[in-house]
Amino acid sequence: MKSRRALLVSPRHFEIIEDDITAGTEQVLVKVVACGLCNWELNHWKGQLGNCPQTLGHEIAGEIVELGEGVKGLKPGDRVTGLAVILNGFGDYVVFNESDCQKVNQDVELSHALGEPLKCIVTVLKAAAPEFGDYGVVFGCGPMGLWCIQGLSGNLLSGLIAVDIDDEKLALARKFGANFTINPKQNNVEARVREITGGNMADFAIEGTGSPSVVNNALACLKSGRGRLILMSSYESEAAPFNLKMAMEKSIELKVAHPGYSLNQNDDMRCAVSGLNHEIFKMEDIVSHVFKLDEIQKAFEMLENKPAGYLKGVVIP
Repeated sequence: MKSRRALLVSPRHFEIIEDDITAGTEQVLVKVVACGLCNWELNHWKGQLGNCPQTLGHEIAGEIVELGEGVKGLKPGDRVTGLAVILNGFGDYVVFNESDCQKVNQDVELSHALGEPLKCIVTVLKAAAPEFGDYGVVFGCGPMGLWCIQGLSGNLLSGLIAVDIDDEKLALARKFGANFTINPKQNNVEARVREITGGNMADFAIEGTGSPSVVNNALACLKSGRGRLILMSSYESEAAPFNLKMAMEKSIELKVAHPGYSLNQNDDMRCAVSGLNHEIFKMEDIVSHVFKLDEIQKAFEMLENKPAGYLKGVVIP
């Protein structure tokens, strides 16, 4: 199958090429309906990760058009997301291993069925290990933080607290289930968490801003005695001085909930797609920008320098 593909030929410079792609044994060929833009891939874009020329794109949703030999559980026309064989989702077609695919329900908007970032949310929430009656704090209400809030909303927690400097994002956090919101420009976060929790402080805090300086702020909001600090973000710079004294006094648990933390990424993907199919994860207010494949250069320039109102971008070939 002929397929257009975005190729990062040098840092900050894409070109569109054409190549041949086919499904191998126990693989399926998928027509890409959408591929999400991920902040992590800015490391490739800037020349800090991988070697150019290289392809990118891993947050893929699409429809199966061809089966490789030995595929038994899928058929052409199935709507799927999953873990791609390689990073090449910014193209017309991609190949998935059958074992890495998860089916998406017919009533889910396929261009919103970005399984990979939701798989990461499942990993983060497993690390947070929320228990009945806990207080939880999510620092940063970008897409990942808002999806965490969606996953945590309900009747399990005593309180779910969202923290961000953008009031519009905090409004979305409230819409998605946060009981309390805090803008650090207007309130002292630690004092406000103490007030909300009646002095107990938070049982867990998810750090999703990507700012190393916020890590100590999250630490300060935790209770004494196994409060859980979960690092969700990918940090480009070295950490600010970490308050080890406070961490030791509180006996916290520090968890870096990146993909390597997962005991089974395919099972986390299964859980994520189940959440998508059951409308736990909602995309309508989160996907804010849509680009064509030939706009990939513009898409990454905007991802690096996000304008006001930018939350999540997707490329739709």
